Amino acid sequence: MTGTATVAAADDAALTPATMFAGATVKDRDGGTVGTVADVMLAAAEGRIVYVALSVGGIVGIGERLFAVPWSAFVVDPLGGALSVRFDRAALDGHDGFGKDAWPPVADPLFAAL
Repeated sequence: MTGTATVAAADDAALTPATMFAGATVKDRDGGTVGTVADVMLAAAEGRIVYVALSVGGIVGIGERLFAVPWSAFVVDPLGGALSVRFDRAALDGHDGFGKDAWPPVADPLFAAL
């Protein structure tokens, strides 16, 4: 993932509440649904987001797959309240992600190539 995506109408002073992310639907560049935000994992001592736990598929938690997506993969539109990634849901096919009882300490290297 190279480059930085920005939202033209939002300036650097536009603050985004963290509550916007909890349960937010994540879209791809074309507006297709990729998944939802299960949680945001922070390294509190360092003051940085380590990854966003992206929930994909499943019904009421059954069959759900979780992916540790680095914050750099996301584009946040604070004005439109939208959250998107630079890959589509098909990019996750064939990948297991992680289980609810085995949260990783770092983002999944899979996303470095997407």
